[in-house]
Amino acid sequence: MKKIWTMPFLLLTIPAFANSFIEDSTVELTARNFYFDRDYTDVSAYPAAKDWSQGFILKMNSGYTEGPIGFGIDLLGTAGFKLHGDAKHAGTGNIPRDPITNEPQGSYGELRYTGKIKVGKTDLRIGTLQPMTPVLVGSPARLLPQTYRGVALNVKDISQLDIQASYIDKVNHRDSTDYEKIKLSGVNGRFIPAETSHLYYVGGNYDIQSVPLRLTSFYMDVHDIFRQTLLGLTYKYPINENNTLTSQIRYYVSRDSGESNAGLVDNDLIHAHVELKHKEHKFIVSTFHHQGETAFPYLTGGEPGVLIDTWTGEFLNPKEKVYSARYEYDFKKYVPGLRFMTRYTKGTNIYAPRLGGTNLKEDELDFDIGYTIQSGFLKNLALRARYAIYDNNMLSNANIKPANETRINIDYTWKFK
Repeated sequence: MKKIWTMPFLLLTIPAFANSFIEDSTVELTARNFYFDRDYTDVSAYPAAKDWSQGFILKMNSGYTEGPIGFGIDLLGTAGFKLHGDAKHAGTGNIPRDPITNEPQGSYGELRYTGKIKVGKTDLRIGTLQPMTPVLVGSPARLLPQTYRGVALNVKDISQLDIQASYIDKVNHRDSTDYEKIKLSGVNGRFIPAETSHLYYVGGNYDIQSVPLRLTSFYMDVHDIFRQTLLGLTYKYPINENNTLTSQIRYYVSRDSGESNAGLVDNDLIHAHVELKHKEHKFIVSTFHHQGETAFPYLTGGEPGVLIDTWTGEFLNPKEKVYSARYEYDFKKYVPGLRFMTRYTKGTNIYAPRLGGTNLKEDELDFDIGYTIQSGFLKNLALRARYAIYDNNMLSNANIKPANETRINIDYTWKFK
């Protein structure tokens, strides 16, 4: 496999400077200022996970060369800088920290590449990947994005069908510049610490436009750790001009596989999601129902591709029953660019004897307000503030602890082409 990762460089030797290669290219630079403060309200080795950082994300994406087989290359450059942070506070995933002293690093950065080949509507990518699927997500939720190294195929030649497949052997976390082995998240001691040599997934979506209904199916195998199958349905019903109802149901089946290096993995997750959009209002209710002997497995350093998107907690414990209600409002009639969201999520029936019981509970209340400037010199400057109140009745040895969390982002993107 090592030779594959050098292939994108070969693209630079191709007489690729044809019209579409240059004319279809895009260049953009995002400056992201990120303040993160997770203030623990219960017993913890650290009073908070806290830092303030400045990041830059440069994306340079070429078009494709002319001809039946098109070639191109994408570059991703990232840089992060500590504005404030110290060893007294836990890491947030925004800045690398010394594993011994916990001292945050002053700066870090890297340049990654992705070679791409296109035939018709089939696209093959080799190198740096940012998957966004129901079974694997390259997390964008910190200062800099999480990326993976591998080969990804996307086929859209058949009408209404989108097929995705990937082979991945390394991960580059949000607060790192080095590729490392992929590991299973061991939050709350759920699984034996384990890492894998590779994973692969295959799946996709099929749209029945006359209904309209979307069928989704994915299969992922994390070598010698676990395998996961997803079946999903999405139904979108336009009630009238001002109202749209969207409903989703997903069924995840996760089992240990191969050598079972993380121990038993046995989880069935039933996941339902209903959304009603009325003019500028949006009302959402969602639920998780965990069945089986273990928690829902996902990879360390990021988050799973589920639809209940909490910040401090993750609500993926064994046998847990979760209910979430969310409300959003877009102020576009009064203050264009201003939006608001609040969400309450509650989980009960958590089976975790080593954390204090067999009927534990947790809950989280979230607030999110954002404003994007619509015109003038600072057009597209985005301001966002988030606040979360999270609580549980687990013992102090739980990794996810009661906390009040504040996140403030200032993002600005320059598009040069």
